[in-house]
Amino acid sequence: MNENTNETVQEMFLQHGCGVLMLHTLSFLDVVTLLRKQVVSRQFKNLCSKAITAKCGKDGPLPLTNETLKKAIREFCPIMYDHNFNKEDMEIIACTYGFPIDSWNVSQVTDMSYLFCGGHRYPKAIEDWDQYDMYEMNSVPYFNEYIGSWDTSNVTNMRLMFATAICFNQNIGQWDVSNVEDMEEMFRDARTFNQNIGQWDVSNVVDMGEMFMDARTFNQEIGRWDVSNGEGMSSMFHGARKFNQDIGQWDVSNVEYMDGMFRDALEFNQDIGRWNVSNVVETSSMFHGARKFNQDIGQWDVSHVDSMDGMFRDARTFNHNIGSWNVSHVIDMVQMFCGARKFNHDIGQWDVSNVESMDSMFLNALEFNQDIGRWNVSNVREMSSMFYGARKFNQDIGQWDVSHVNSMDGMFRDARTFNHNIGRWDVSNVGRMSCMFHGARKFNQDIGQWDVSNVKSMDSMFLNALEFNQDIGSWNVSNVREMSRMFYGARKFNQDIGQWDVARVEGMNYMFYGACSFNRDIRNWNVSNVKYMNNMLYSASGFHFDLSSWDVSHVQDKLCMLPEGFPENFHPRNL
Repeated sequence: MNENTNETVQEMFLQHGCGVLMLHTLSFLDVVTLLRKQVVSRQFKNLCSKAITAKCGKDGPLPLTNETLKKAIREFCPIMYDHNFNKEDMEIIACTYGFPIDSWNVSQVTDMSYLFCGGHRYPKAIEDWDQYDMYEMNSVPYFNEYIGSWDTSNVTNMRLMFATAICFNQNIGQWDVSNVEDMEEMFRDARTFNQNIGQWDVSNVVDMGEMFMDARTFNQEIGRWDVSNGEGMSSMFHGARKFNQDIGQWDVSNVEYMDGMFRDALEFNQDIGRWNVSNVVETSSMFHGARKFNQDIGQWDVSHVDSMDGMFRDARTFNHNIGSWNVSHVIDMVQMFCGARKFNHDIGQWDVSNVESMDSMFLNALEFNQDIGRWNVSNVREMSSMFYGARKFNQDIGQWDVSHVNSMDGMFRDARTFNHNIGRWDVSNVGRMSCMFHGARKFNQDIGQWDVSNVKSMDSMFLNALEFNQDIGSWNVSNVREMSRMFYGARKFNQDIGQWDVARVEGMNYMFYGACSFNRDIRNWNVSNVKYMNNMLYSASGFHFDLSSWDVSHVQDKLCMLPEGFPENFHPRNL
């Protein structure tokens, strides 16, 4: 409705009064629109509501049930938000259910789950929509009508009620939610919602998981909520980018799940150090991406937690002492401090004896350099990228029992300072060592006694390991399939590896590229299964051994295989 129409409506209202206007001139949709634009007052709306009763010829619509409420919303929203609406349709809605929508009698409703949820992301919502077409369903996320007067005192389920209601931002702070048990995903992706609901009685709510997930605007004081019956808070504020309210007094003693609770809650930085988390079993990704969070939570009782996967991942500011935590039940520490750039506290006393995975645990933990040499890692199976990018880490971990570890891919990649003796490690179960010392610029320790007989990939293992030059000639590499870039840029490496059994290797491309010191006799290597040798010795300027005995007939890519100026009589056969 354009402004000229609004002016005409005002004139007609002044001249003819509400009753005539409602019965003969406007659809009910027009009244709501005028009210929004403040062309008419609330009093006008109330008068019009009385006119509806007169027009419909009944004392008022019957109370809505769980099913009829959902049906009413599915009928209301397409009319309300479709620019090609039929003006008579709103009158039918009003006569059937009441007008305005906040006057609907929902006192008997117990289930409001999925009520304003756009179903395209939620299968359950689509099931509820099976008697309506998708066109109608797509209008629901645009709902933004005042419903603060609804009697919700009998409602027990508000799960996903406003999920993806991207326009909704109405005052519902006076609702009686005292009987609600499930608020899971209630405001998920309700991007505009930011109303005061701090007075709600949520004392019976059990599940608040993902309640404000991706509610990007929400930042209201809810610190006085009684959450003592809550058991699930998984991803509760995940993606609630602006939320930063004091919830330190919450009684979370019954909560079991806090995984992802503050994930990507970019502003959150409140004191929650006094929380009783003694029943929590899951804290995975709890502060993942909570860039400003830096509070003392060192007194937390985490003795029942079994997963800390990504707990402080990309928590760029966090740097508090958590060394006294009892982590004896934890099984998973994958990416726990990954990207926690400032964290550098003593956690050397932790009992990690039950941990099975430390994959990427300190990846890009730029400041971390604490003594963890006494850790019992005997149950750990996975150490890939564990110290990748941990630029300052240089502690003695040579006594670790790594006998159950099966992957060390990238373990010390770009750990630029690390240079401790790990030569006594039992690596007999390790199957992958790709990029293990890639960019470990200072590492130069004797690892020649390692049993690498189960390793299948050594791709980029010593790439740019600038100082490494140790005797590894006795290694059993008979199971290795991939040696591409193994000594790429390893400028000082020059050891006798001529006895290696490389019969199963398929990739040797860039293997010695830039290894300018390497000049050892490898003519006896069986390279008959190698498929890729491009740039294998290119830029290995010191290499001068005869390779004419090599059979490279199966090699698919030989481009720039040899150093520049390499004697032709030294070239492999079939090159």
